[in-house]
Amino acid sequence: ALGAAPPAPPVELREAVAEIARHSMDANPEGGELGSNGWAFGRDATPDGHGVLLGNPHFPWNGTNRFWQLHLTIPGEVDVMGATGGLSPVVSIGFNKDVAWTHTVSTGKRFTLYELTLDPADPTVYLVDGQPRRMVARTVEAPMPGGTTLRHTFYATDWGPVIALPRAGLAWTPQKAYALRDANTLNVRSVESWMRMAKARDVAELRAAMGNQGMPWINTLAADRHGQALYADLSVVPDVSAEQLRACAPSPAAAVLLNAAGLPVLDGSRSACAWREDASAAAPGRIPPARMPVLVTSDWVQNSNDSFWLSQPDVAPMAGISPLVGAIGTPQRLRTRSAIREIRARLAGGDGLPGDRMGAAEARSVILRDRNLAGALVMDDLRSACDAAPAGATGPGADVLAGCRALAGWDRTSNAGSRGAPLFREFWRQARDVPRVWRVPFDPRRPVDTPAGLDMATPATRAAVFQALGDAVAALRSAGFAPDATLGEAQWREVRGQRVALHGGDEFEGVLNKLESQGQPRIAPGGYRINYGTSYLQVVGFDDRGPVAQGVLTYGQSSDPASPRAYDQLPLFAAKRWLPLPFHPEDVRAQREGPPLTLDYGPP
Repeated sequence: ALGAAPPAPPVELREAVAEIARHSMDANPEGGELGSNGWAFGRDATPDGHGVLLGNPHFPWNGTNRFWQLHLTIPGEVDVMGATGGLSPVVSIGFNKDVAWTHTVSTGKRFTLYELTLDPADPTVYLVDGQPRRMVARTVEAPMPGGTTLRHTFYATDWGPVIALPRAGLAWTPQKAYALRDANTLNVRSVESWMRMAKARDVAELRAAMGNQGMPWINTLAADRHGQALYADLSVVPDVSAEQLRACAPSPAAAVLLNAAGLPVLDGSRSACAWREDASAAAPGRIPPARMPVLVTSDWVQNSNDSFWLSQPDVAPMAGISPLVGAIGTPQRLRTRSAIREIRARLAGGDGLPGDRMGAAEARSVILRDRNLAGALVMDDLRSACDAAPAGATGPGADVLAGCRALAGWDRTSNAGSRGAPLFREFWRQARDVPRVWRVPFDPRRPVDTPAGLDMATPATRAAVFQALGDAVAALRSAGFAPDATLGEAQWREVRGQRVALHGGDEFEGVLNKLESQGQPRIAPGGYRINYGTSYLQVVGFDDRGPVAQGVLTYGQSSDPASPRAYDQLPLFAAKRWLPLPFHPEDVRAQREGPPLTLDYGPP
C-alpha cells in the first residue's frame, strides 16, 4: 500500500468498496482477526473477597503471534509469571503476588487517512489552507535474487506517507492522493509498560503503570488480591473528536469508500483537521489516558473485543469518549453477548453450578462449557419450521430433511461429543448472511438479547435458511461426514500418532472457547484444520499468600513438531483439565525440571 506512484487511473466504486474491506487493517499480519475473552471479578462477585482474573486470548497456533509461558524474576525487583507473544522478552499476560491481568484486542482506531488536494500542475505538491507543500521523496533500493536491484521511491507528507490501493479507491490521481498517519509510529513503549505492570501492587498501580500509553492496540482487564477489578482501554488512538470527524469529512466519494470499511478519513487540505495535541498524552496527537475509558469496580468487568460500552453492562456507559475508541449502541458480537449471559447467570445462581459467586473454579468451568449462543438463539425457530414443513414434492428436499433430523437432537454446544455441531456450524456459516434473517432485530436497549430468532415467517428468508441447511448437509457429505457427525469426529489434531478430539467453536457461533481453521472457508475432507483460537488460558485467584493460578498453553512450549513439548498440553485442554502454575519459590523448586535461564547484563 505504501508503494504509491503518481498518478493512477480511477476505479469502479463497487470494486473499491470490496477491496478496502479486504484491506482493513488488524493487528495480525498472518491473517485472521486477533481476539480474546477477558473477565475480572472484584470482592462483591467472588466467594472469598479476593479478585479473580480470567485470560483467554485467541491467537494463531504458530508464527510470531503464538504465546510462550515464562516466569521472570529480577531479584529484589520483579517476580512475574504468565505468557508472552510476538517475540516480546517480558510477560505480557500474567500475574505477580498482588495482581493479575490480561489483554483483549481493542476496537480503537490506530490511524487516520488524509485525503490530499493536489496542485493541478504537480501531483507531488499538495495544498493545506491554500498553500502548497511539496512531498518529500525517498528512493529505497533492495538487492534481489539474480543480482538485480529493486528500486522504489516513497513519498512523505506532513500527514504521513502517501499510500495507494487503487482498487480500494485510494488511487493517486492528478487531483487527489491519500496519506496515512499512524498513531503507533515510534511507539516502542510496550515493554516499559509491561515491566511497570509487573511491579504493580494493585489495580490502581497497574493502571498508573500504563500511563505511558505503551499498549498499542489492546484493552487491559485486571483483578487484585484486595478485591478490586479493572477494565481499561489505554491503547494508542488518534485524538480526533466526533465534532472534528464531522467537520473534516472528505469528498463524498472518499466517504462512501472509506466508511464501507469503517476507516476514518479526514480532509488533508485544512490544518484544522490535524489531530488535537494534549500535553498530558504520551505522544503528540494521541488521546491522553484521562480521556480514555477506564472502570475500577468491586463488582465485575468483561471484554470480548467489542468496545468499552458493555464492559460492565449494568452501569451507564462512559461518556465523552471519542468514536475512534469505540462505538456505543451498536450490535455486539456473539462472544460478548455470551460472556455477559454466562457471568450474569453465574452470579444469579442460575447456571447449574453451586452458589452464586464466581471463584477461580467456577471461571474455569464456565469458560470451557462450549455453549453455542448462535444455536441457542435460532434453533427453536429452525426446529419449528422443520416440523411445520410440508411433506412430499412441495416440501423441502432430502438434504434439508436430513439436516432437520440431525439437528433435532443437537445439544446446542460445541463440545467434542456434540452430535450435529459440525452441521450447525456449516449451516450458520451461510445462514447468518441471509438478508433480514433475524426475527427480533437489534435493540440498543437490549443489546445482550438482540438480535435473536429466525424470521421463518417470511417466505424468502425461510427459503434461504432451508437452502443453507441443505447446502450444509451437502458440504458435510462431500467432506466425508454424516450429517449427525460429532464435533470431535471433524475437529481434531494428531499428537504423536494419537488423534485428539477438540471442543470449541468458530467466532460466528458465539462460543467463548474460540477455535478456528484460518484459510479454510468450509469443512474439508479430514475435517477442520485448527490453527487459531484459544492459546494461553489462565485463571488467577488469590489467597493470603498470593496468587493461586491454573492455566494451559494449548500447543505447548515448543514450535518444533519433533519436540516432546510440542502440543504436549493439548490433551489436557481437550479434557478440560488445567495445570497449576507454580509461582511461590517452594512450588517452583518442587516442579522444576531444569535450571533457570540466567541473563546477566552487569559489568564483566
